[in-house]
Amino acid sequence: MTDNQKSQEKSFDQWQDDAFSSVLSVTLDNTNPKRSNRAYLQNVANELRSEGSPALITTSTLERVLIARLEESVVAASGISVSGYLINSWRSINAVVSNLSGAKGKSLDPSTRVLRITALSEAQQLLVSYIGLSLQMPELFPQLGQPGQRIIVGALLADASQADNPLTALLPVLFDQIIARFKDDCLPEVIAPIFRELGLRAVLPSNHSLLQPGFRHILQAVEALLAHGEIAQAIPHMPTFDPEDCDGRKMQTSTALGAFLALSAFPGSDESITKVYYLDAPSRSKQDREALHNSLRTTVQFLQASLFGIFDKLVRSGSPERQLTLQYTLRTLATNALRSGMQVDMTKVVDDGFADNLAAVWLRLSEPFTNDPHLKRIGRVDPDWVAFRAVRNGQDGGLLQGLDDEQHHIGTYWRELTRISADKEFVDSYLDRQGKQEAAAAPSFGFICDCFFTTADALHLGPMSTISRYLDLLKRIGRFKEDIERIQAAPELLPPIQRVNLPLAVERWNQQLDSLKREKFALDAQIFDPRRLGSILVFYRFAMCFLLQQIDAQHRFPQQPFAMPAETTNDTQQQQQQQQRPSLDKWRMLPQFLFEDVVEFIVFLAMYSPDTLIDSTLQVGRGSDGGLRTFDDIIPLFVVVFLARPGYISNPYMKAKLVDILHMLTYRDPREDSDYVDTHEGKVSDQYMRLHPSIYQFQACLDDSVLAKKFLVPALLRFYVDIEQTGASSQFYDKFNIRYYLARTLRALWARGPLYVEATKQFFLQSVDTGSRRAEQGDGAATTTGNVKRDQQVIEEFVARLMTDTTYLLDESLSQLATIRDTEKRQAELASGARQNAQAPQQQAGAGDGDGGGDGPDETRDLAQRLQEAERIARSYVSLAHETVHMLAFLTRIVPKPFQAPEVVTRLAAMLNYNLQQLAGPKCSNLRVKNMSERFSFNPRVLLSELISVYVHLGLPSDASAQGDPQPKDKAAENDITAIDRFVTAVVEDDRSYTAKLFEEAYGILERRSLKSTESLNRLRLFAQKCKTAKVDTRVTEYLEGLAPDEYLDPLLASLMTDPVRLPTSDTVMDRSVIKGQLLSDPRDPFNRAPLSADMLEPLPELKKEIQAWREAKLADYNASQQP
Repeated sequence: MTDNQKSQEKSFDQWQDDAFSSVLSVTLDNTNPKRSNRAYLQNVANELRSEGSPALITTSTLERVLIARLEESVVAASGISVSGYLINSWRSINAVVSNLSGAKGKSLDPSTRVLRITALSEAQQLLVSYIGLSLQMPELFPQLGQPGQRIIVGALLADASQADNPLTALLPVLFDQIIARFKDDCLPEVIAPIFRELGLRAVLPSNHSLLQPGFRHILQAVEALLAHGEIAQAIPHMPTFDPEDCDGRKMQTSTALGAFLALSAFPGSDESITKVYYLDAPSRSKQDREALHNSLRTTVQFLQASLFGIFDKLVRSGSPERQLTLQYTLRTLATNALRSGMQVDMTKVVDDGFADNLAAVWLRLSEPFTNDPHLKRIGRVDPDWVAFRAVRNGQDGGLLQGLDDEQHHIGTYWRELTRISADKEFVDSYLDRQGKQEAAAAPSFGFICDCFFTTADALHLGPMSTISRYLDLLKRIGRFKEDIERIQAAPELLPPIQRVNLPLAVERWNQQLDSLKREKFALDAQIFDPRRLGSILVFYRFAMCFLLQQIDAQHRFPQQPFAMPAETTNDTQQQQQQQQRPSLDKWRMLPQFLFEDVVEFIVFLAMYSPDTLIDSTLQVGRGSDGGLRTFDDIIPLFVVVFLARPGYISNPYMKAKLVDILHMLTYRDPREDSDYVDTHEGKVSDQYMRLHPSIYQFQACLDDSVLAKKFLVPALLRFYVDIEQTGASSQFYDKFNIRYYLARTLRALWARGPLYVEATKQFFLQSVDTGSRRAEQGDGAATTTGNVKRDQQVIEEFVARLMTDTTYLLDESLSQLATIRDTEKRQAELASGARQNAQAPQQQAGAGDGDGGGDGPDETRDLAQRLQEAERIARSYVSLAHETVHMLAFLTRIVPKPFQAPEVVTRLAAMLNYNLQQLAGPKCSNLRVKNMSERFSFNPRVLLSELISVYVHLGLPSDASAQGDPQPKDKAAENDITAIDRFVTAVVEDDRSYTAKLFEEAYGILERRSLKSTESLNRLRLFAQKCKTAKVDTRVTEYLEGLAPDEYLDPLLASLMTDPVRLPTSDTVMDRSVIKGQLLSDPRDPFNRAPLSADMLEPLPELKKEIQAWREAKLADYNASQQP
C-alpha cells in the first residue's frame, strides 16, 4: 500500500469517526474539546488500544460502540430512552445521507461520496436492527424513558393531527427500512408493539369518544401504517392479533384490532353520547333529534369506512392472511355467542359498538356478491360450510382447512348451534359422517362462502342482538311510563307513608324515565340509520334466495322460477324423495338463526321502518329479467313458501313470525271493520289510521303471485291448527296471540275480493267426499301438501280448534267484563260511603271506620288491583273473541258442512247456546261496562249478530239472496238435510242453555237495534221455529236411550251409538262421532291415554247393523204407543 493510499484510508476512517461520533453523540477520544458534550465510551476505547487498533468509530467498530452506548449507566446519564436514542441517531444519519445525496454532496469526489453514503447506510441498517429489537424484546435494554412504540405512534398521530414532530416526515422511510430488515425475520413481532400502542391510545377518553376528533387521528394513523403492504400482511401474524387465551370480552380489550372495533357511538361504548350529546334530547323536537342523529351517523359512517379499509387490506394481503382474519372473526363471534341470549351480562361479551362495527365490515366485504341483481354467485355458497366448521378432525381434535383453533371455540360453537330442522341426534350422526368423508378429502370453500356465513353470524350477534335489546328497552320505557301514570291516577294503591312522598318519588321516576329515553334516542341514531338498514336488507335478500334455493324442487332458483317442493312427511314416498335429494340433509343442518334473523328483521322493518322495505334502491332487481326485487318478489315468495311447507322449519315461533309479516303488510285498522257477517253495524269509528304505502304494495304483490293464490289461505288455516302445540310452557296463551294475527290476516285477505274467498272454499270442500275424489283424480289446486288425506285432517282439526277457542275466549271475555262491572260498582259504593263519612259531624268520626261496610284502605287497594288485572285480561281476550267469532260466522256461511260434522256439532251447539244466553239472556245486563267500546273494543251487538248468523248458516239451507253474498254456495251442503237436522237437534238437546225464549229475546234485540235486514230476521224466525219442532222429537231419543242395553250405548256420553268402532289401544267400543270429537282435542285413548288417531279406529259393521235393527224395532213400538 502506497503512502498516498494510507493517507486516503486514514482520512476516511477519520471521517467515519467524526461522522459517527456526531450522529451517535458518542466519542472514544476524551481529549477533543469539540466532543466534550458526547458520551465517552472509555471501555471501548481501551479495548481497541489494547488490540493495537486506533480508537476510532468506524463501520467495523460501530456495533461495539452502539452496545456500549446502550448500557444502563450511559442511558441513565443521557436521560434519553434506548428507543429515543436509536431513533434520533437514525434520523441524524438519514439527514447526513440526504445531504450527501443532494446538492451538498456534489462537491465531493463521486467515489468518496459513495463510500461515505455506503458507510452511513450500514450504520442506518444497524440502527434499524436495534430499533426493531427494542420493539420486539424491550427487556434486553434498560427500561428508562419512552419506549419506541410510543415515539413512533406519537409521530403517526402528529401527522394525522398536523402537529409538529421531526420524525413524522421520515416515518415512511423508517417503515420501509424496518420492512426491508425484518420482512423475513419477525416483522409481525416488530410491528405488534406499535399496533398495541395505537390501541392503547384509542381507548383514551379523548380518542375513544366519537364526539372528539382524536379517534379520527387514531384511524388515520392505522391507515398510514397499513399503507405499507408488507405491514398489512404482517398484522394477522402478530401474536396479539388473535391470542389463544382471549375469548368473550377480551376479544375487544386484548386483541390488536379490538380497540379500533370498539370505537362507536353506542351509549354502552361512550357515556358522553347520552350524558352530553343527547342530554336535552327528551325535551327537543323530533326534527331537532333527527338533526342530531344525522350528524352522528355521518361520523359513524366515516368510522366504519375506515374499519372496512383496515379489514379489506388484511383479507387482500394474501390467502394465509385472509384465513387468519376469518379465524379472528369466527373466534370472536364464537366466544361471544351469549350476546344473542336472554339476560346477557354485557361485561363478559363484546359491546354493541364492537359487534356492530364487525358486522358492518363484513357487510361491506359481502357487497360484491350480494348486490348483484341476478345473484349469479349464489351457487358458490355451500350449505355444508356450517357442518364443515363443526367437524373436528385428527388426533388433537383440531379444525380442518388450516384454522388454528386449539381451544375449539369455533368448532364447538358451530356444532352446538340450534338447527333449522334437526335435533341433536341427527346433527351428531351427520357430523360423524361428514368428518369421515372430509378426513380423506377436505372440501375447499371459497371466500364468498366464508364471507356469507361469517356475515350472517356477525349480523346475528351484532345488529340483530342489538335490535332485540332495543325492543326490550322500548317495552321497559312503556311499562315504566304506564306504572308512573297508574300510580298517579290511583295513589290509594300505595301505603300511607309512600303516599306522602309521592311527589318526590314521581320526580325521581321521571328523571329515570328521561335517562331511558336518552338511551333510546342514542340507539335510534344507530339502529335506524338508513344506510345501515339498507345494507342489511340487501344482504338478507341474498340470504332469502339462498334459503329458497335449498328447498326448491329443481334447485335452480333464483335463475329459474321457484318450484314448490313436496311436503316433508314420514311416509315412504317422502323418504324416497329425501334419498334422491341429499341436499335436504344440508338444509336441516343450517343454523336456525339464519332463517330467524331474516324474518325478525323484516318484522322490525315493517313495524318501525317500512320506508326501507319499499326503497327503490334497495329492491336491487328490476323485476322480470332485470333480477328479482327484494320487496315485490322475494319477500312475498319467502313468506308463502315457508308457510305452505312448514315441515322445513322446526320452531313454530319462527313460522309465527311469518304470520307477523303478513299481518303487518296486509294490515287493516280494526276501527275500519265493516265486514261483519250479515250485520248492519257499520264502522266502529270515523277516525281511521293512515296506512303505509308498503301495505298496499305488498297486497298487490300477493295478488299477482301464483303461489300465493294457490297456497296462502290454506297454509294459514293449517298453521292455525299446528300452533296448538309449540312445546313452550306458555304455549296455551301464545297460541291465542298468534291466532289473532292469523284471523286478522285472513280477514284482510277475504276482504280483498273473491280470489281468497274462493281459495278458502275449495280447500274446505276437500272434507266432502266428492271433493276428495276430485283431488285424488289430480285436481290438487286447493291442497297445501299434495296429500288430500292430510288436508282433510287439517280441516277437521281446524274446526275443532276454532270451536274450542271460541268457547274459551268468549267465556273468559264475558266473565272478565262481569268482574269489571261488579268491581267498579263496589268501588263506587266505597267512594260514596267515604264521602258520607267525610260529611258526618266530627264527633262521630271515632265511632268507627265505616266506609260503606268495607274494610277501608285494604279493600280499596284490593279492588283496584283486581280491576287492573281484569282490565288487562279483558283488553286481550275481547279482541281475540271478536275475531274468532267473526271467522266462525264467515266460514259457516261459505262452507257449513265441516261445522255440521257429527264429531263437533254437539259441542258447537252447546257453546253457541251458552254464549247466546250470556248475550241475550236475563243476565246480559251484567256485561254493561262503562266505555266498554273505547276501553276494550267490546261490541256485544256485533257479537250477538254474528253468533246468530252461525245458527242460521248451520241450521237452514243457504240463501244467497238473504245473505247478500254473490258467491255461489256449496251445493252439497245445501242439499244435505241430514247435516242441517243434526245441528238443529244438537241445539235443542242442550238442556243446560237452550230455551225457545232465548231466540225470541235475541230477535227482539236485533230488530230494535236494526242489526239485521228483514230477510235475515225472517230466517232467524224460521230457524227458531225449526228448533221448536225438533224439541218435540228429542223425546224419541230419550226413549231409545232409556231402553238400550249397555253394549249399545257409548261409554262416554251414554248415547245410543249409530256407528260403533273399536279402539285398538284399549279394546273399548265407542261411537265414531264421539271418539273423533275427543281425538280432535286430545289424540289419546280416553281410557288408557295411549296415542290414538282416527285412522286407527276399527269399524264394527255387524254391531252397527244390530243396533240399527234394534232401533227400528223400538221406534215402531214407540210410534204405535203414541197413536190414540
